[in-house]
Amino acid sequence: MIKEDLVAERIAIATYSEIVRWLGTDDPTTRRMMEELLATEEEHADDMAKLLSRVRK
Repeated sequence: MIKEDLVAERIAIATYSEIVRWLGTDDPTTRRMMEELLATEEEHADDMAKLLSRVRK
C-alpha cells in the first residue's frame, strides 16, 4: 500500500510540475497555487519514501 501511495504521489508531482511549466508567467496566481500543491506533494512523497525504507529494513 505504501509503495502504491508513493507512485500516486509521484504521478501528482509530475502532473503539477507540467502544469507549472505550461502556465509559465501567463497566470502567476494559478502558478503560485500549483507550486504550493507541488511542494505539498513533494513532502508527501518524501514521507512515503522514508516510511517505505523503514518498512523494508
